[in-house]
Amino acid sequence: MSEQVQSIVQAVRSLTAEQRRELMETLATVETSRTQVTASRQELVRAIKGKYRNVPTSSESFMSRKREDVALESWS
Repeated sequence: MSEQVQSIVQAVRSLTAEQRRELMETLATVETSRTQVTASRQELVRAIKGKYRNVPTSSESFMSRKREDVALESWS
């Protein structure tokens, strides 16, 4: 184990049973929050992908469309 992990383990061992219980509850809350943030982020990504699924994103595609626009304008 790294020195940092050993230090954490030692600190946890020195806690009372009540303090360990509180630590475990806090860690569970942090994990739940992290899971919720990840789920929210995934929902946002899906929503954006859905809304913009037909929009080309490459610069080559953009430049191709611009060349087509310029060609159409020069014919007018």
